[in-house]
Amino acid sequence: MKYCLWLFLVVSSIWTQAQTSQTSTNEVVKGLQESKVNQGKIVIFQDYGIDYLLDTQLNANKQSSGFEGFRVQIYKGSGPAGKKGALEAKSTFLSVYPNMSVYLEYSPPFWRVKAGDFRNKYEAVALQERIKNLFPSCYVVKDPSVNMSKLK
Repeated sequence: MKYCLWLFLVVSSIWTQAQTSQTSTNEVVKGLQESKVNQGKIVIFQDYGIDYLLDTQLNANKQSSGFEGFRVQIYKGSGPAGKKGALEAKSTFLSVYPNMSVYLEYSPPFWRVKAGDFRNKYEAVALQERIKNLFPSCYVVKDPSVNMSKLK
């Protein structure tokens, strides 16, 4: 049981570092095994298959444009009037929140305007509460491609 917990912690720390730094697996493992003054030393014994899996995950992360998160949908309409309404909603939102990301999407027959890039629903709800007076029909939606670079 101790071994399984230790292995889980090591693999999860490697995965976390791999997610944030986007480096190769060998660099992550070497970084963990480096001896540092006044610190313990980590020795990792692992199967070569783990390196393969970690490299596969790193490559998938590099190709991904984002991750599943949340946005606030501020407008939805269809047809020519829907396009005009979507453009107006986008410009209205940007005039009040010029530093926030706004996304105009067309998925026939609907035009949608979504705002923000949030990791969780609670962050998106905070924006929803702030803009309720300006966009009374806004609501929080899951989005499959929230931009990682836009997160604080």
